[in-house]
Amino acid sequence: MVVAFLGGITIGSFLNAVIYRLPRNLTLLEPKHSICPICKNSLGPIDLIPLLSFLALGRKCRQCKAPISWRYFNVELLTGALFVALYYRVVVLGTNLHYDAPECIALLLFTAVLIPIFFIDLATFTIPTSLNILVFLIPLGRDLWGVATHEPGHAPLWGWLPPSIFGAVVGVLIFGAVRVGGWLWKRQEAMGLGDVLLARGMGAMLISAVPPEIAANGPFSLLRLFPLWVLFACLSGIIVGLVMIRLRAPAVASVSADNPGENAEEDEDEEGTLLKQLGAIGDCLILGDLWGYLVYNIPPLRKWVCRNPSLRKWLCPPIEERPEPEFVPAPSAIPFGPFMVIGFLATVFCGEPLTAWYLAYALPKPTEPPM
Repeated sequence: MVVAFLGGITIGSFLNAVIYRLPRNLTLLEPKHSICPICKNSLGPIDLIPLLSFLALGRKCRQCKAPISWRYFNVELLTGALFVALYYRVVVLGTNLHYDAPECIALLLFTAVLIPIFFIDLATFTIPTSLNILVFLIPLGRDLWGVATHEPGHAPLWGWLPPSIFGAVVGVLIFGAVRVGGWLWKRQEAMGLGDVLLARGMGAMLISAVPPEIAANGPFSLLRLFPLWVLFACLSGIIVGLVMIRLRAPAVASVSADNPGENAEEDEDEEGTLLKQLGAIGDCLILGDLWGYLVYNIPPLRKWVCRNPSLRKWLCPPIEERPEPEFVPAPSAIPFGPFMVIGFLATVFCGEPLTAWYLAYALPKPTEPPM
């Protein structure tokens, strides 16, 4: 438990850098050292002790005395607490340590990526592509390990399909349907494509949370936690989202009043046609974001792709021509990614007991008549 907590707060310190840098298009390699966002001076080891430095320095930068946001402390504490809770849930309450070890590692890594997604989406209404790719590759890698080692619950479906791929497809279809349905209803975006990509990774990860003895009952038994995941995400979005809308509405309304009609033409251009909406969902299913990310970040591959007309039409325009207007959310808009994170974690911790209880209540086994 102690090791899990110390590891969690240490990783949380790194996640603070991720939360600060990615929305500003800064890399994690440059600058090489952590810096104060106000005075830009490099931070020394004494400034970077998780939790303790924040408290010992009185919430101020040691050099310029600028106040430090509580978010840095909260992220470190939250990461440590979640690591302890996940370790207890998977290893201590688990029944087979041989299978619990890779499951625990995968969930810890997955949660470590969800934390910056939560805070970045909450602040900017966007989810970085690199993080959405990671939340898919982590469960896929864990599942392929289970397939290679013949772990129960990870046998390929129909003899060839890794279960995580099946879960990813279902996750995309569920939240993709919300996005397309919103467009059909009001001809505007009801859910960002980043949320659909996040659902892809969460759907893949939830598959491995199903107990092996239940997963062996067939492909649809792997989806037993999906209803609670969607329910928890929606409930948290409704409850917390209403409060967020009430708090943010006056400020956003004043900004929108200064620029009336600013987004009308932009929304029409962005939403396009139903075919474009369905194409965006299909792009999620064929990992278009992953291929585009690789092309953008590997210069030789980018040069080769852009020489091929058909590949360039598919991959290069979204990268080279993507507009980046200043985004002003509508007064009624809320980022749904944070609530998907809450729903996923709630499902991991209590989804299986609640699902088992509900099924036992809704589908009771018939009692045998006395002899």
